[in-house]
Amino acid sequence: MKHAFLGVGCTPGLHPDAMMVAVHRALEMAALAPDAVGGLGTIVQRRHEPAILFVAKHHGWNIQVFSAQTLSQVPVPNPSERVRQIMGTPAVAEAAALLAAGTRDPSHLLLEKLIHRDGAHKAATISIARQRSHAKAPHQPL
Repeated sequence: MKHAFLGVGCTPGLHPDAMMVAVHRALEMAALAPDAVGGLGTIVQRRHEPAILFVAKHHGWNIQVFSAQTLSQVPVPNPSERVRQIMGTPAVAEAAALLAAGTRDPSHLLLEKLIHRDGAHKAATISIARQRSHAKAPHQPL
């Protein structure tokens, strides 16, 4: 069952292999297999980033993109002033993971912001959120 969604951000030009390593490290930390993931989210400015496209295509995941304005309205546990100055939102990965999972509730984060550096001054940022569950109405006997 696909119940988890990734939020991803990266430095422009990050090598696709570095993104793959970051994603698999994040999944391992959250004790999830790739087939538990329903897709990923990112910011509009990164929608054509080769590293993100590579990981999504490799796993068959859909990509949802969100504007900086939309992402900035999601409460997250690890906002960054530096990211806000560069991207126009204090969080990409955490907020995108939550929105892709259909929620704005930070308690749905399975993995907060993981930063994976590639050694060449570039980095991937990954977060994982669980899909908002839809509570079922209690069974009513006839």
